[in-house]
Formats: sequence, C-alpha cells, structure tokens
Amino acid sequence: MENQAAAITVRKAGVFSRFVEKTFKYLMIVPMTVILAAISLYPFIFAVRLALTNASTINLMAPRFVWFKNFGDILISARFWQSTVLTVVYVVSAIALEVALGLLLAILVDKLAKAQKWLVSLLITPMLISTILCGIIFRLQLNPQFGVISYYLNHLGLGGNWLDTHHALVTMIFIDVWQWTSFIFLIAFAGLKALPVEPFEAARVYGAKTWQTFWMVTLPLVRPVLTIAVVFRLMDAFKAFDHIYIMTAGGPDFATTTWSVLAYNYAYTSNHFGRACAMAIILLIIVTVVVKQLLKLAKWR
Repeated sequence: MENQAAAITVRKAGVFSRFVEKTFKYLMIVPMTVILAAISLYPFIFAVRLALTNASTINLMAPRFVWFKNFGDILISARFWQSTVLTVVYVVSAIALEVALGLLLAILVDKLAKAQKWLVSLLITPMLISTILCGIIFRLQLNPQFGVISYYLNHLGLGGNWLDTHHALVTMIFIDVWQWTSFIFLIAFAGLKALPVEPFEAARVYGAKTWQTFWMVTLPLVRPVLTIAVVFRLMDAFKAFDHIYIMTAGGPDFATTTWSVLAYNYAYTSNHFGRACAMAIILLIIVTVVVKQLLKLAKWR
C-alpha cells in the first residue's frame, strides 16, 4: 500500500510539474500583455467613438453622435481619392526601390571577405537618424540658394526647385529610400548569412549561372525574410508623415498630401477630430487588408 501511495504521489507530482512547465511561460507574459492591451485598447476605442461623432476642440468632451457620416464624407471627398493616389504611388515606389537596392547591397556586402562590419555600420546609419531631423536636413540641403544638394544638381543640369508641385513627391520618395533602404539591407543581409550552403554548392555543381543561382536559389530562400521586412516597411510607409510635413506640409497644392497628412489636416486645420479619427480607421483597415494579401501572395506560413 505504501508503494502504491508513493507511486500515486509521484504521478501527481509529475502531472503538476508538467502543468506548471506548460503554463508558466504563458503566465510570465500575462502582466505585460495586460499592460499593452490597456495602453493600446483604450485609445483605439476612444478613437472609434470619436470617429462616430462631430468632435472638435469646442465639444471634445461632449460631442454629438453622427454615426457613419464622417466615413461617408471622407469616401466621397475628391481630396481623399487624390491623397489615395499619392499615397499608393509613394508607398509602391519607395518600397520597390528599397527592396531592390537593399537586396543588391546585401548580396554585394555578403560577397566581400573584408570590411563587412565597417560597411554594415556605415550602411545602417541613415535609419538611425530621426525622420524629423532627416526632413530638416534635406530641406536645408535642397534650398535653391544655399543647399549643397541643389548646388551639385545645378552643375549636373538638374537645378530648380525640387519641392515644387511637379517634383515634391519624387523628393519625398527619394528621402524615404535614402533613409530606409538600410532597414531592408540589414534584414536581407542577416537572412543571407543564415542561408544553408548546400543549395548553392549544388547549383555550382550543376553549372548554374550567377543570375540563375540568384533567381532559383537565393531569392526563394530569402523571400520569407524579405516578406517580413516589406510588411514592416509597408505599415510604416502608409503612415509616413514626419519628413513630409516638415518639408512641404502636404503642399504645394496638395502635391504631397498623403493619408497621414490628410488626417492631420482634418484634425488641426479643419478642427474636425471625428473626421480625422475616421480617416485613421480607414487607413487601419486598408493597411490590414493589404498586409494580409501580401502575406497570402508570398505564401507565408
């Protein structure tokens, strides 16, 4: 009987220890999960509530419910569709260039035998700069009178005002590419370092050319890593605001009024917080759908 009781006790202790082992790791993240939910959930609910009202600085504490009127007004606004075109052009152009340049730089640096650490440190420097500071720097450098970049562009026959109606969006895209190509480069470089060598040796044995190795071996293997990098950049690019507002404030003539700038104008120029919150929720829905489709197209598991 004593042996049987001891065996039962041991089994109970084993079951309890397995239960603790399985649940302990989840219990450890409960406090932080609760804190993050409290920090993010309340502002989201408050924003949804404001989006259904006519909230402004005058009646912010007691606004009147207009339900989905703000969403309807935004969707039938010509300004919204103009900003949609500008935002799509900005996001697609910037991310396409960043992925192409970042992957190219990652492959070139990965091929080098020396000075990799120095080059990596140098190439990731732009993304360490604040976006506001980046906007201020380029606004000064592109000044037609004393800007250094304008000086060299004049000597190349490309002088003029690169913040006018016809060139402002191109300039915003260039600044985004300059700053965030380093992010794609860093992720792609880390992904290349983690790739197995066997597929490349097999391609070399079968006589594959360089472009064939890249297209059939390197790109499929590094695609999951690039997908994650693109998703992060996509979410960030859709809400790009800092350097655009610092340099042009959405102008001239609304030439750089992206979704984020439009939402800001609704809130602080038109004094319509409800419409600004509705704009933010529309942006959230669009970005969620786009990211989901991107992951589906990339066959991410």
